[in-house]
Amino acid sequence: MSEEQKPEHTKQDLVVTPEVEMQPQTEEDAPFLPATLDQDYLTKFERGVENYKRFIAACYRLTNESHWLNHGTRDQPVYYLQSPGAEALMGPLGISFGDLRYRREEKEDEKGFFYVWWCEGEATSRTLQKSGHYIGYCDSRDQFFNARKNWTPETGEGDIRKSAFSNWTVNAVTRLAGLRKPRAESLTAAGLDLNKIPGVDYSGRKTAETEGEVITEPQRKRLWAICKTAGVNEERLKSYLAPLGYTSTAAVKKMDYEGICSWAAAGGKAKMEREPGEN
Repeated sequence: MSEEQKPEHTKQDLVVTPEVEMQPQTEEDAPFLPATLDQDYLTKFERGVENYKRFIAACYRLTNESHWLNHGTRDQPVYYLQSPGAEALMGPLGISFGDLRYRREEKEDEKGFFYVWWCEGEATSRTLQKSGHYIGYCDSRDQFFNARKNWTPETGEGDIRKSAFSNWTVNAVTRLAGLRKPRAESLTAAGLDLNKIPGVDYSGRKTAETEGEVITEPQRKRLWAICKTAGVNEERLKSYLAPLGYTSTAAVKKMDYEGICSWAAAGGKAKMEREPGEN
């Protein structure tokens, strides 16, 4: 990237919302609370709540299982809408946005240099008659990108910038519509099969239900990231997996996953904590 494409940013440049001096305010003519909560008001409010619940349920029905990701566990799920799901809702919700502002920030800490891409701007929903200012963020240490084979922060900066925009889209849609962290029963009522919603599991811990299953894609990425950090190349990893009966990381079972990760983290010198098939 040329010097013209790397504008210098100061700490002040990164302030998204300027600080506003708060002044005490009074509303001398405001009615007392009991006067506003009459029967007619409460009836209209309760009707509005029911209509809003129907609206949320309709939004969920516009999504499918691949539009969601479970960041929790099977017993305690935490569902987040992903970028394709947010884009599927933008049309029905009448969401539009103008010019977005991108900023690149360079940082350095005890781990070394990294960069950040920010995306921010206004979004408006004609359906909801609401608007707001939202922010998307992604940095060059993103674990999913760094887990990709042959991906580097130097050659993959475009991915980081696009991810900042995707995160902005999700943030804008979910906040405008109130779709953040839905309950499992709400998604089920919308016709979604929770078992088909992909999950993120970096623990590798086995349970009676999962120990015979193969590892997930995020777990594979984590393994490659560990290998990359520890200097274990693809040939070395394959030679280690072969005696265990695996021809690729896609076939690795969860019961063996942590042991393989420990071996990789030690630079390919440690033994597995268990042999395949042992209980």
